[in-house]
Amino acid sequence: MSGETLAPAPQPGGARRGGSLRGAGPMRRGDALAGLGFAEVPTTQDGGADTMRPGALRGAARGRNLDGLAHALFLRLFPVIAAMVLATQVVIAWVNYGDQIRLTGERAQMMADMTARALARPDWTTSHGPQLQALALDPAFRVATLRDAAGNVVGRLGEEPRGRGFERIQVGSEIEAGPPGQPAGSLTLVLSAEALRANAEKQFVMVLGASLALMLAFALALRLAVRRHVLAPLTRLLSAMGRVEHKEWVTVDLAGRQRPSREIADISSAFNRMVEGLKSGDEARHLLAELERTHARLAEANGLVMESLGYASRIQQAVLPGPGALRGPTLEVAVLWEPLHVVGGDYFWLEEIDGLCIVVVADCTGHGVPGAFLTLIVATALDRILHDQGLRRPDDILAALDGVVRTRLRQETGQVAGRAAEAPEGSDDGLDCGVCVLDRASRILHFAGAGLALTVLDGAGVTRIKGRRHGLGYRRTGREEALSGTAVPLADGQTFFLMTDGVSDQMGGASRRLLGHRGVAEILARHRDLPLDGQVAALEAALAAHRGPEPRRDDMTLVAFRPRTG
Repeated sequence: MSGETLAPAPQPGGARRGGSLRGAGPMRRGDALAGLGFAEVPTTQDGGADTMRPGALRGAARGRNLDGLAHALFLRLFPVIAAMVLATQVVIAWVNYGDQIRLTGERAQMMADMTARALARPDWTTSHGPQLQALALDPAFRVATLRDAAGNVVGRLGEEPRGRGFERIQVGSEIEAGPPGQPAGSLTLVLSAEALRANAEKQFVMVLGASLALMLAFALALRLAVRRHVLAPLTRLLSAMGRVEHKEWVTVDLAGRQRPSREIADISSAFNRMVEGLKSGDEARHLLAELERTHARLAEANGLVMESLGYASRIQQAVLPGPGALRGPTLEVAVLWEPLHVVGGDYFWLEEIDGLCIVVVADCTGHGVPGAFLTLIVATALDRILHDQGLRRPDDILAALDGVVRTRLRQETGQVAGRAAEAPEGSDDGLDCGVCVLDRASRILHFAGAGLALTVLDGAGVTRIKGRRHGLGYRRTGREEALSGTAVPLADGQTFFLMTDGVSDQMGGASRRLLGHRGVAEILARHRDLPLDGQVAALEAALAAHRGPEPRRDDMTLVAFRPRTG
C-alpha cells in the first residue's frame, strides 16, 4: 500500500481553490443594486430630501439615451437566440445526415451479403457476371471486386472512385463456397455517398436561410415591442418630470395605444402618487407607505426564493442514498454531509452490486445552486455507469464519469469527416472524485481518486493514499495524469475515510490558519477507539471548535466505513 503518512501537527496556511463557480460566495447587496442600474443614485444625509427636490429626478435621467435600451437588449439577446437556433438546426441536419449514411451502409452490407450467398457455388470464379451486373443496377454503385481465398482478383465491375474517402461507403462479405469455416473468397462493394453529402449541404443552406429569417423577425419584433411598451412610456414619464420641476403638478397618462409594461406602469403610478403627495404637502407619509409596500413585496419574493431552495434541497437529498445504505453485515458506515447553503455541490453514493461494496464521494465545482446542478449530472452519470455499463474498477468508473461530465458541459472534442474538430468551448467546471470498491471475497479494497485522497486509520497510524492531482471535467491542459487504481489489502481494525476538502479547509484557531489534512488526521487518531458514528460526531464537534466564530468556507462531506470481520 502506497501512501503518505500524516503527522498529527496541523497544516498552516492554504490556497483558496479557484474556478468559474468554485468559491464565488454570496452576492453582496451593493452588487445586486449595481446590476439593476442603481449604482449611480446618490445618497444624502437628509433622508432623501435632495432627491425629492424638483428637477432632481429629471437631472438623474439627463444624458441617458433611451434608444440605448433597445440596442442593449438586442445585443444581449440576439447572439444567444441566434446561437441556440443555429446550433439546434445544425445538430438536426447533422443527425439526419448521419442516419442517411448509416442506412446506406446497412443497405450496402445487405447487398454484399445477398450477392455473396448467390455466388456460393463451386464454379463461382467463372460464372459471376449476372450477380455483379445486378449490383450495378443500384444508382450509387461504383465498383465491385471479387477475390479468391489467396486474395487474387478474379472479377471486377466498375471503376475505383476517385476523391475523398468519406464520399464513399465500402463493405465486404465472405463467399462460403467450400468447406464450412473456410471462405472460398470475398466480395468488396463500394457505393457512392456524394448524393447524400450534396443533399446534406442543401439542407444546411436551407436551414441557415430559415434561421436568419427567423432571427431578423425576432430582432424587428423586439425593437418594435421595446419602443412601444418601454421607450414611449418612459419618454412621457421624463416629460412629466420636467414639468414637475417647474411646479406644474401633472401626472402621467397611462392610457393610449402605447401602453407601458407592468414595471413601468408601476413606476408611473408611483410617480403620480408622489406628485399628489407633493401637491398636498403629505409626501413623507406617502413615501413611507410606498416603502412599506415595497418591503412587503421584497419579503414575499424572498419567501418564494427560500421556498424554492427548500424544495430543491429535498430533491437533492432524495438523490443521495438512504441512511441504511450498506449498513449491515458487510460494512459499518457513518456519513457527514453538510452543504454550505441550503443546497450544496458535494455528492456521495453507497451501494452493494454483484457482491462488491461501492463508495463514491464527489466535490463538484462551487456550492449552492450551481454546485447542486452539477451533483445531479454526477448522480445520473453514476447510475448509468454502474448499472447500464456495468463498470466495477474504480479507475474505469472515473474515466467514464470524466467523459460524461465533459460531454454534458460541452468540453469534449469530436471527429468530423475524418478530421479533428474542436467542440464549442464549454464551461471550465468539473469535480474532484474518489471511488472505493471493496471486494470482501478477495479481502482487497480498490481505490482511485481524481483530486480526492483516501485516508486509512489503522494500528500503525493515519495514512493518506493520494489519487490523481487533477479532477474530472475542466478544460484540458495537457498535463493531466492518467487515472490509475490502488489495491489496499484489508486487515482487521482498518477504518477508511473519503472526504471533500471542505472538511480540511477549516479556518480558525488563535492564528486563523487552515486546519489542513494533518489536523484532521490528528482528530481522527485521537478518537480512534470510538464507534464509527462517535468518531464522525467527534470530528464534527472538533471542527466547530476549531472554527469558533469563523464561518464555514465550503460544503463538507465525509464517508467513513469499516469492513466488518467474520
